[in-house]
Amino acid sequence: MTRKLLPLVFVLGLVAAACAEPPNPEIDLGSGTRFVPLVADSLNNAGVDPSIGLDPDGQPVVAYFAFPEETSHGTIPATRPVGAPTIPGVLMATASAEGLWTRGAMALEKQIPNVEVPFGPAFEPSVADLTAESVTGLRMVAAGEDFHAVWGSVGGLFYATGSLDPVAGTQVEVSQVTSALAAGPSVAVDEGGTPWIAFYSSTSEPASVELATPTGERWQTETIAEVGGCDTCRTAIVSTGDGPAVAYSDAGAGVSVATDDGDNGWVSSAIEDGASGRGLAATTSGGELALSYYSGGEVHVASGPASGPFEVSTVAPVADGSDTAEGSDTSIAADGAGTMFAAWHDAADGVGFASGDGATFTPIDTGGNATGGTMPSVAVTSDGAIAYVSWYDTRTQDLLVGAYGDLTGLAIAGRPADGGTPGPTGATEPPPPTPTADCTPVIDGKVTVVAEGVQFTDGRCIQAPAGEPFAIVFDNRDSGIQHNVQVFTGSEPSGDLLEGSWDIITGPDTIEYQVSALDAGEYAYNCVVHPNMIGSIQVVEGGAAGEASEDAEGPATGAITVTALSLAFDTNQISLAAGQENVVTLVNEDIGVPHNISIFTDDSLSTELFGGELITGPSTIDYAIPPLEPGEYYFLCIVHPNMNGTVIVQ
Repeated sequence: MTRKLLPLVFVLGLVAAACAEPPNPEIDLGSGTRFVPLVADSLNNAGVDPSIGLDPDGQPVVAYFAFPEETSHGTIPATRPVGAPTIPGVLMATASAEGLWTRGAMALEKQIPNVEVPFGPAFEPSVADLTAESVTGLRMVAAGEDFHAVWGSVGGLFYATGSLDPVAGTQVEVSQVTSALAAGPSVAVDEGGTPWIAFYSSTSEPASVELATPTGERWQTETIAEVGGCDTCRTAIVSTGDGPAVAYSDAGAGVSVATDDGDNGWVSSAIEDGASGRGLAATTSGGELALSYYSGGEVHVASGPASGPFEVSTVAPVADGSDTAEGSDTSIAADGAGTMFAAWHDAADGVGFASGDGATFTPIDTGGNATGGTMPSVAVTSDGAIAYVSWYDTRTQDLLVGAYGDLTGLAIAGRPADGGTPGPTGATEPPPPTPTADCTPVIDGKVTVVAEGVQFTDGRCIQAPAGEPFAIVFDNRDSGIQHNVQVFTGSEPSGDLLEGSWDIITGPDTIEYQVSALDAGEYAYNCVVHPNMIGSIQVVEGGAAGEASEDAEGPATGAITVTALSLAFDTNQISLAAGQENVVTLVNEDIGVPHNISIFTDDSLSTELFGGELITGPSTIDYAIPPLEPGEYYFLCIVHPNMNGTVIVQ
């Protein structure tokens, strides 16, 4: 079984618009300024070359490449669910104010029959030839309600523009800028909405820095500087009041900025002689430019007017080889007050993150969660309330997004839906739960909970006896990643915690948490570092482990229970008795999230045999499944098609 994470939410095009964004539970991220990492896309090899921007509401939107999953010998790649964008593709993901990640695309090879993919992707045949080795960069900027993006590969350079709203109903427009190899592309948009694209003509010497702008239905390019080749160099273009400014590096000879002075054409100003300039990125702050890049074993930031002079400061030292390793990028963004946020790749530590005034920078503690990260991209809200950094995790082949700021009362990756700051949620008095064999029972006073792939696997649901203390043996199998288990006084993962020590450990490691005797009821637990990792404890009178469920391997003779928790079913097989009505009980333990069970003839979803009513968790429903002929069928949750499995009727 693949260790890839289950995606948080995939929008199924066959579902009505009202179901396109089912509400995830809002997770309280705690109080005070902190850094919280979130998995934005975990299906297959997702997140290569991410580029992050903000929509008009300040919510993150990330563009990235996705490719078939790279698996070890004998491991089966994860199947892409119905409604997911095809791969390879140029994908996009955005988070709503309620914390819902919606994943779509800006460009796919061709249309998916009967499926509406979020963001209305264009259909570009050359996308089929994209590979992780052939792409030369992807950059996106958000301008009002629209995005402008550029990506390069051995097949040429392409530009895309469309709406930042995943359900706007308009189709992305794609055009080819050049059919020649284009490396290190970047894009900017002027006040009139005209896009400007900068890129290197080659990765080897001789090379040139080119600038492209649309003229009617064509793209006009001009050379603005002659440079040496560099296979890890980036251009960085920004829009100023006097036109575009293009930053570039010259094969280790230094970093420069080119501007058009109108009389002499393009004139370059040296920023830092001798700097490698690899991983170059740029932004504007207070009408001036700010550049980040590698130089002499350090990450530097240079700031000043486009025509110079520039002040150069050191952000952080980096390990040897950081500037030449694959995925070695830097990124920089600034809020309206001039505070800058910089991110970079370190060959030893993964993604580094810092903030400062341009002259001095203070590291931001990511809690070890960005270890293994490459290709960082940064965005910050204009008021500086939240800074986002996206990166590609080379270990899990996932797209991650970290949110940094005072996240009090915020939903995952977003603001409170009402714009305010809710107060703490008090403890609730849950009703006694119904015992279920789908939960892991406490045996001899202990139960094991496993974290792997930034999710709880074993022990997501614990069944414990009322009035008896027990221990949670927590096994963190995520190397270099911090996790813990903390138990709440109520059935939701918010409010007061039970008394006890809920120490954070960095994997691989184990720890034993002592849980005091509990009254009958339901209690939630989560990981304080990754609050979207949620589990539950069902405390029952009498200490019974619950009656045995039906044998999943044999025919059903009574009710069968399927539990939905953390956007996953607890089984991928349902066995039913042929020729008679069967009862399947769905236990939805995902707070605020709708689930159901629908049965189809096969995974093409061409013929539905049973469609269960949607229920929003926490809730339970009994489905009366009509008699079916012997055979093998397919079931899924119609809202979350990655939750699926096989129905065996015999």
